[in-house]
Amino acid sequence: MNENQHSATNGGSSTPQNGISRRELVRRLMMAGGAGFSFAGLAEAQGHPVVKHLANHHAVAAATAKAAKPDWAPAFLDRHQSETLEVLGERIIPGSSKAQVNRFIDLLLSVDTQEAQTKFLASLSAFEAESLKRFSHPYKEVPENQQNEILESASTMKPADAAEGQLQRATMRDHFENIKNWIVGAYYSSEIGMKELGWTGQVIFPGFPGCKDSVEHRA
Repeated sequence: MNENQHSATNGGSSTPQNGISRRELVRRLMMAGGAGFSFAGLAEAQGHPVVKHLANHHAVAAATAKAAKPDWAPAFLDRHQSETLEVLGERIIPGSSKAQVNRFIDLLLSVDTQEAQTKFLASLSAFEAESLKRFSHPYKEVPENQQNEILESASTMKPADAAEGQLQRATMRDHFENIKNWIVGAYYSSEIGMKELGWTGQVIFPGFPGCKDSVEHRA
């Protein structure tokens, strides 16, 4: 077990200064069986890659605590990739940087499977390559309207189809869905995301909510 894995599985449960910890949010969600909340059912129905991590309270607590540190540095992504993810998060869910979505995802990826890591990097690279192809600049450096143009195109493209028992090469739509699911899962498991949707500490949602805006909120 490497240092990242050890830290992610043996973290504390300290509550951030701005309120209830993500660990406590997840604990209360998992206690909401009567409301029909199911991590297993949610993962199967919506395919959020973050869900399996949310079931591990210690990993959630450690990742949240690390993400809030003033001297935080990426554990899996490099700086450029992390900044690109932060920009993508803002375009998909404006305000997600306040929930430190890119940091939380980075820390979860650092203890995820090699398959999940490879898939995520491929999706992130696809947006970078598309931006370089269209505008000759990295995604995080082009204007917001051009970032949205790439996302709009990716979100309306057809996904890859299974052909002759083998999955075709992933399309931009597939990469968009992968990145979006990570961002949505990380954001709506945070205090900011839950409060945005009316969570008060008394009300428990029966499942992950979705976003409805077609351009900025693409969940």
